[in-house]
Amino acid sequence: MSIARRTTGPVGTARDFLAVELASSRYGDIVSVKAAIKTTRRDAPYLQDTDDELTEEIVDLARELGLAVLFDARD
Repeated sequence: MSIARRTTGPVGTARDFLAVELASSRYGDIVSVKAAIKTTRRDAPYLQDTDDELTEEIVDLARELGLAVLFDARD
């Protein structure tokens, strides 16, 4: 799974950032929690959300977008 790089500057919340990053995903695509968190930490270091909070946002957005979630963050 790869996350498209779309943001060009700071966004308000982790949910906003993840929504932009996942916007190009198609129905049924797989979202890796590990990759999404890594991308968030790299591209939005100003966000103070914990890994658990980010995981919750990823799952919520994935459900809304019809994406599958790969829970690989603890690997």
